[in-house]
Amino acid sequence: MLKHLVGQSYCLETPAASLGLYLGDDKHCILIDSGATADGQQVVSILQMQGWEVSALINTHAHVDHSGANRIIADTFGATVYASAAEKAFLENPWLAPYILFSAHPPRSLANRFIVPPASPEVHALEHGMQVISGVSLNIIDLGGHTPGQIGVMTPDGVLFAGDSLLSSLSYQTFPCLVMADVAKQLASLDLLEKIHFKELCLAHGGCSDQPGSLIDQNRVWLKELINDVLLALPGQLLSREEIVGRIIAGRTLPVNTTQYYLVWSTVSAVISYLLDNHLIKTTYHPNGIVYSVR
Repeated sequence: MLKHLVGQSYCLETPAASLGLYLGDDKHCILIDSGATADGQQVVSILQMQGWEVSALINTHAHVDHSGANRIIADTFGATVYASAAEKAFLENPWLAPYILFSAHPPRSLANRFIVPPASPEVHALEHGMQVISGVSLNIIDLGGHTPGQIGVMTPDGVLFAGDSLLSSLSYQTFPCLVMADVAKQLASLDLLEKIHFKELCLAHGGCSDQPGSLIDQNRVWLKELINDVLLALPGQLLSREEIVGRIIAGRTLPVNTTQYYLVWSTVSAVISYLLDNHLIKTTYHPNGIVYSVR
């Protein structure tokens, strides 16, 4: 479903994610994220029904539900693909995602369609700040944390398409654990979102709002609760990373399959790194492996 927001900015809702769109005067548009692979033809059909051509496709980050349809969009419209330099590596080499989650060549059960999108066509790296793309001045904002190089895209109408920088309450209720790669970056992104002036902020999962302050606060609370849960698991104990992951899953009664387990594993690993960098926990080599304890 295509929804007009303000000015020339639109939201295109698909089953997997909400996409952003900025329409130029000549019916050429800039698409922000392409959606899941299975939704690509639907996106193409909606745009063609409007008589619109995609001249540029910007990925906020490389996750499947944001980039799976890159190939069909680029092939259909001849669109140029853009992303941050960090996300470019994952978009062009999607096998990196399960490889990094598993820390080695992944089992087939992890290298699945929920983790590995089709390889994107050549991706042009974007710098942060004001950039002119297809004749349109866009503000490219560093919103890393959920992934290493996630970006937000602000249109000339003041609409900020913020990817997965915030988790909606409904999403959190469904799976009460944030997914992130870098805790310090995520905290910085939350602080930045409070300072940015925009008319509307749109999430890929959670709709649009002109006053998202309470959601930003809530995401900060959820993140600090997760950090605290890891700390509370450690006093008086030496726990391995796998044991900490198990306690987070059990404490939040998370329903996990292989994919979900390694997403939680990655998030807990990010929290452990954050706590180590801030000298709140320490590492000890134990005969059974590396263990962690409170300083």
